[in-house]
Amino acid sequence: MHASTDSNADLASVRSDLAVLRRDVSSLIANLNKEGRDGAHDAAEQIRGSVRDFSRGAVDGGQRSAKAVGAWIEEKPALAFLIAVGVAYVGVRALLR
Repeated sequence: MHASTDSNADLASVRSDLAVLRRDVSSLIANLNKEGRDGAHDAAEQIRGSVRDFSRGAVDGGQRSAKAVGAWIEEKPALAFLIAVGVAYVGVRALLR
């Protein structure tokens, strides 16, 4: 009878340890999922910021280029007109082929 009581106590202890282990593993998985979501959110925010900065830089560069072209056209309107006519001619010839 004594051996059976010890076995029951050992089995109850193992079951208790397994329940604690199951709870710990569940908690670990939940924390890993949260960390993964937080990391993905942080990465997405960083990418959004980079894209915003890049688009602002592109817009600023485009505006500077447009101003420079506008100033050049004002300085040399005849040459600008001849270049525009030449580009139009080449474009029409390419479309007619």
